[in-house]
Amino acid sequence: MKLGEFIKNFSHNNMIRLHYKEKGGNRIVLNEWDDVSMDHEIVNGKGKNRHYVNNEVLGLVGIYFQSRHTHYPDAINIVIEELENQPFIEEV
Repeated sequence: MKLGEFIKNFSHNNMIRLHYKEKGGNRIVLNEWDDVSMDHEIVNGKGKNRHYVNNEVLGLVGIYFQSRHTHYPDAINIVIEELENQPFIEEV
């Protein structure tokens, strides 16, 4: 299932953080842990994570951080496929 479809079916007004799967775990897609987007921003072509709307969802990552150590501890952590030539989507 594509990320956009996953969000439409399972996420309603949540912050989303994206990860790539790698050997032994995963890594965040964007450079900073605090780079999150609201789910509706992604499907509407806005926010830093809009480029990944058509990537396949591979699963969820259950990561817990105490709120005093990071921003957005309540973001949903989604693992997506890593594309060799990730398309760039202009912001709407």
